[in-house]
Amino acid sequence: MKIAFTVALAILVGSCGGTAASTPTPSAASKVPCGPTEVFTRHEHAHLTIVVRGQLRVVPAFIGITATSICWLHTHDTSGIIHIEAGDNRQLTLGDFFSVWGKPLSKTVVADDRVSDGESVQATLNQKPYADAPESIVLHDHDDIDLELGPPLPTVAPYVWPPGY
Repeated sequence: MKIAFTVALAILVGSCGGTAASTPTPSAASKVPCGPTEVFTRHEHAHLTIVVRGQLRVVPAFIGITATSICWLHTHDTSGIIHIEAGDNRQLTLGDFFSVWGKPLSKTVVADDRVSDGESVQATLNQKPYADAPESIVLHDHDDIDLELGPPLPTVAPYVWPPGY
């Protein structure tokens, strides 16, 4: 219960829109289009929470955003909200977002953290276990995605969307 409360509190604080250091230029390996301005043909949002060995990891601000370019998948702040601002209705996945971020994602690795003996990566999508590879999660409006590497694997409270999303 204490871990769940701590995670919920950290998410609440993080959702207030604080910023972190800018991330590097979107990965050249990404297949996600980027351009000089935001595209709003499709305008949706998903939320990502990452917990590694019981510790909340911050999803950085400005993933997919540089001084001259913005990708169809990006973040503006450290709230964990992934902005899906796309020019068409193609399927975009959590793996695509991690590719833009330049970080790996699989059943054995989440960003900079890799499983050790006795550990696993568990994903939930809208509070339901997701058994397939986490990178295959297709992003939809108001999806609530939790990635946990551990144990421990605390229960993460559902994300509460701020007004306007």
